[in-house]
Amino acid sequence: MAVLAAEQQLISLSEKAAFEENGYHVLRGALAPSEVRQYREALGRVLRTPEDHPYSNRIAATDMRPAPADNPRAAWAAFDLQLFDDAFWDLAYHPTVAMAVDSLIGPDINLYQTSSISKLPNFPSNFRDWHQDSEYSDPQSNDRHVTVILFLDEMDGETGATWVVPGSHKLGPLPHLLPCETVTSRAKEVEHKEFYEPQGISFQFHPGDALIFLVRLVHKSGPNQSDSSRWSLAYNYVRHDTHDLGRPNRYTGAYLPITRRGRIYLPQLPSVDNSAFR
Repeated sequence: MAVLAAEQQLISLSEKAAFEENGYHVLRGALAPSEVRQYREALGRVLRTPEDHPYSNRIAATDMRPAPADNPRAAWAAFDLQLFDDAFWDLAYHPTVAMAVDSLIGPDINLYQTSSISKLPNFPSNFRDWHQDSEYSDPQSNDRHVTVILFLDEMDGETGATWVVPGSHKLGPLPHLLPCETVTSRAKEVEHKEFYEPQGISFQFHPGDALIFLVRLVHKSGPNQSDSSRWSLAYNYVRHDTHDLGRPNRYTGAYLPITRRGRIYLPQLPSVDNSAFR
């Protein structure tokens, strides 16, 4: 992957201002078609992880049936993707994604968490309902923390795309409670979620597009009313001085330096004389 320097940043001043106002930014063509294929194949291998695998507990299976052949456990999410495939380490440093995030919340960003989202056919709209990602990271030393959704399939608001409530990040941390629905992720959602439903918007995303949003933005995982699975990846990044003030983040790779001084942070290993080991 080519390295992008600060002078090649992808975010204009007007886009930065809109991001601060609305709480999100749509980044078109973040991944090339070949990269979409690569990460889709890698995620396919993750979703086929057997139940007796050492990292099986990092995959969130559901009771939804029938399970697709490419997702035999009917998983809706997987976490710590780097444990499953080195490709997901590389993606953390993707220059287009990383430099866009650096422009929006930097300077200088660190990795926070990696995960995936798999929308099975007929995935319900309230399975992962309106919420703030900050519910799972607060309190933090500041709010310069974003989620990046990387879409690996064609999606819109009715076929798996994320919905957002523009400007809702300005409301600060909101009360959350456990869902009452029968079919649900069992993850917390905002109180009085009916207030946010009419304000929500979504977009048409092509494979390789990305949605970047602040973790206090109210959003939900949209339904998939199609007859095919829709997959995406979710990478969280924080500004370098963003730290958890409560329980520590135990996700793989948390706080790994990603950009420094306007460049991708990829330290080179020193040369080693291996002659003594021959």
